[in-house]
Amino acid sequence: MTAKEYLQEIRKLDLYINQKQTEYDALYKLRGGAGGIDYAQERVQTCPDGQGFTKISDGLVDLQKEINAQIDRFYNLRNERIDQIQQMDKPEHTDILFRRYVQYESFERISYDMGYSYKSACNLHGAALTEFFYKFLKDVD
Repeated sequence: MTAKEYLQEIRKLDLYINQKQTEYDALYKLRGGAGGIDYAQERVQTCPDGQGFTKISDGLVDLQKEINAQIDRFYNLRNERIDQIQQMDKPEHTDILFRRYVQYESFERISYDMGYSYKSACNLHGAALTEFFYKFLKDVD
């Protein structure tokens, strides 16, 4: 695994949690929508066992447990990666890796804030990834 892939795990897990939360919100709205009753139509029971609401509610509970477990995993992973980033030898490497992989900043934003040209910021990023790899990942497979 490259240093870049390793550090990108933070964002991937964050995106996964956001997607699961969107799924939860949609299911929650589905459960809450009772709909209106049209008394002009013939009455038909759509869920004879009365389990439709219960199944959705059970699904919501399971999904919320999954989201909570992933949030715990996210914070643990994020804190572990931040601790590693902060152990870098050069402050510029710490700064660029933190901005890129923890704060999800673009290279344009990073280069502007750090006072580098875009190309210099990309070169610094490459050097920081190399240092990170040799410091933390070289012997890991």
